[in-house]
Amino acid sequence: MKKAKNYEAALPPLNWLFENAPNLNSSIYINGADIYEELATKTKDPQKKQEYVDKALGMYDQRIEHFGDEVNVLNRKASTAMKFMYSDKNKYDQLHEIYKNTLDISGDKFAYYNVTPYMNIAKVQYERGKFDAEKVIEIHDQLSAINQNNIDAGKNADKYEEQQEKIDAIFTSTVTVSCDYIAEKLVPKLEANPDDLDLAKKIIALSLSSSCTDQAFFTQAAEATFNKEPNAGLAKTIASRKLRSEETEEAKKWFNKALELSTDDAQKAEIYMDLASISQKEGDKSSARTNALKAAPLSPEQAEKAYNMVGNMYFSSYDQCKGGEDMVKDRAVFLAAYEMYKKAGNSSGMAQAKAQFPSKEEVFTYNYKVGDAISVGCWIGESATIQTRD
Repeated sequence: MKKAKNYEAALPPLNWLFENAPNLNSSIYINGADIYEELATKTKDPQKKQEYVDKALGMYDQRIEHFGDEVNVLNRKASTAMKFMYSDKNKYDQLHEIYKNTLDISGDKFAYYNVTPYMNIAKVQYERGKFDAEKVIEIHDQLSAINQNNIDAGKNADKYEEQQEKIDAIFTSTVTVSCDYIAEKLVPKLEANPDDLDLAKKIIALSLSSSCTDQAFFTQAAEATFNKEPNAGLAKTIASRKLRSEETEEAKKWFNKALELSTDDAQKAEIYMDLASISQKEGDKSSARTNALKAAPLSPEQAEKAYNMVGNMYFSSYDQCKGGEDMVKDRAVFLAAYEMYKKAGNSSGMAQAKAQFPSKEEVFTYNYKVGDAISVGCWIGESATIQTRD
């Protein structure tokens, strides 16, 4: 009758088996759960639906009672409960109890397909005012540990990795805590155990969702994460925070780490420009130019910025570099600046540089010819082609 999908007719013989041969075979409880779930799906009567759902969940309990296999059956029960209760917020207290009991008994055998649903339960309970932030964090911690233990053991690793990504997204979109909360509740734990990668990542996630990235503990957590999982993006983030707090030497160190790890040309170009900006602010124009010109061929977007930066440094070097004896040679910095602005596609910069070119009379007076190469001395150390402004 079950195969014929005549579920109502299947109930009397099923109930007879429950009463007269409860230990016959686990299949009677498997079939019983399936039948009640189908009836619950098909009925339009809310009261009948609830009765069928309760009966279906009872099948799992009876199956455990008579045939054991508690972890497997509890996980299936939890999944069934979520299937029928997820749309009713008033059922989430019951759902939480089912999932909590399943997790407590299952431990690392908590099924991957229940991980994200349990995190969703925590989210709803938080939104309903039933859980505080610390409870959500606790559940996220438990689920993350289960995921990681299974990943490390190679048990459905890809599926648990997928679940971790999902619960991280739910967690960071759900919990907003104060920066003081992170500093008081989580940072001391990280200081006591700086190798706790999950905690470090949690502090980063909460810092991002709670606008606490300007806090010292964000950088502390980022460094702890980098020590375990070094990557260019994280190194660049740390470098930027160091720069913001005026730890210039530390910033340069982290930008260089990011360069060593990066395999993306666009990212490398950004980092070279960051280093160029630092050198420029320090007055080290030569290093600034070196880094800017390394950035230029890696990214069209950064090329414009790089050539403009070098052009501006050349343009502003007149007073620094002029000798006062040869007008044409002194104005060669503007010739060099013009070429950089040209590479940047900066017509305004080109016009400003051209306005500072030597005149035809000056070129003649100092015994030069238009089109000749001229050495641009000082820190620039390049040659330029003589042109005139008139």
